[in-house]
Amino acid sequence: MPKDSPFFLADPVKTCLKHTYLQPDPRASMRALGRLDDKLADRAAAIFRQFIAARADYAGRPLQVLELGCGYGVGTAMLRFPLSFAALQGRYAARELQALDPVEMEELDRMYYASWPRSDRHRYLGADSREAAIGYAHRIGSVERGINANLERDDPDEALAAEIQRTDVIVCRGRIGARTLARLAATARRRDPPWIAYFLPRTAPSDEAVAALTPLNLVTERFANCSFAQRRFESAAEKDCALAVLSGLGLDAAGKEADGWRHVDLHVARPVDIAASIPLDRMVSMATFTSRLPRRPQRTAV
Repeated sequence: MPKDSPFFLADPVKTCLKHTYLQPDPRASMRALGRLDDKLADRAAAIFRQFIAARADYAGRPLQVLELGCGYGVGTAMLRFPLSFAALQGRYAARELQALDPVEMEELDRMYYASWPRSDRHRYLGADSREAAIGYAHRIGSVERGINANLERDDPDEALAAEIQRTDVIVCRGRIGARTLARLAATARRRDPPWIAYFLPRTAPSDEAVAALTPLNLVTERFANCSFAQRRFESAAEKDCALAVLSGLGLDAAGKEADGWRHVDLHVARPVDIAASIPLDRMVSMATFTSRLPRRPQRTAV
């Protein structure tokens, strides 16, 4: 996408946060997200947990879950352990922790995550293009394996391709590009493909992302009942760009971007037969945070 594209301008790569993910630990990024009133992390974790539970219920076995763009693994930790974003943000912003050097912070985090009981038997992986962040996530155990990769730029290497082949669920809270989805579709298994859930800014076109997954025979649906506040705009310029793009798309920004909040839509890609039989708003319940999906029919031995 050319840098003079209005879509590029309306969806900057979190410029206020980008440098914080190059730091040796999560403190700077979590402070920045706190200043921007991140609202998506908790809601995304609840939705992803429903999605994973539905997939596990259908498969009848533990899953392999891959989070793309997982950074320091905070979002993945919220899937694995009974943690809220507010609790983690407060932890990393605590005055007592600011004086620790990165080695001390890392050791403290390693013990912190090791102390939590596991609530399921799934295997959680994380992938991120920022080596410092994903390396930290792997070492402290917020993800069970961390993979440094940029699927917008490069094909997956042999190790990542093998993990994608074993993956049952792919989730992404940050923006995911069509090139990334196309590489996932080219690599993932065709039989029993992964289910994929991701958020896209309302300013971003979704047609390319949908088309990228067609080789897996997945149908992509947008959760139509609502959009989700992600965070406050970092600047007046970011807000103005978003409003201009939304106006061009014919989308109403009232009560959303017009009020200073960057909003995103939830997209879910599932096999055609599942999407046809179980409506998305039955599988993902915003009111009760429950999942309802029948188990895969069991074959009877003859």
